[in-house]
Amino acid sequence: MVIVGIPTFGNQGLKEVMNQRFGRCSSFTFVTIENNEIVEVKSVANDAQGAMGGAGIAAAQVIGNNGATEVIVGNLGPNAMNSLSALNLKIYQSQGGSLTVKELIDLRLSDKLPVLTASNVGAHAGMGGGRGAGMGGGGGRGRGRQ
Repeated sequence: MVIVGIPTFGNQGLKEVMNQRFGRCSSFTFVTIENNEIVEVKSVANDAQGAMGGAGIAAAQVIGNNGATEVIVGNLGPNAMNSLSALNLKIYQSQGGSLTVKELIDLRLSDKLPVLTASNVGAHAGMGGGRGAGMGGGGGRGRGRQ
């Protein structure tokens, strides 16, 4: 039996689209596979998504707490990579785009996903919220003194 964890946006099961941001995804979809057949699909909220820091590490704990033996990820920072590696999980790299959980599982079952052995983005890469905004948000008053 294999349990695959995939970062997602919601809880639409096999129709849900993968979220490229591992630690900041809103949920994880877990797919249980036996004899190359999907036998169970469940969605679990990612309580780490709004964390000030350590979201990748906390998200890896969600993966481990739900018994995953493999993950399929888009972007994975060094802290999340280290945490997932400590769980002895097989880590697969998504092929990008907006693939559904079902499409990713099909790729995994046909051995068409490469194994990821190192982080593929820098630390804190997922902090921007996916909107291109910086961390500062422009809340300063510009009252610096010289």
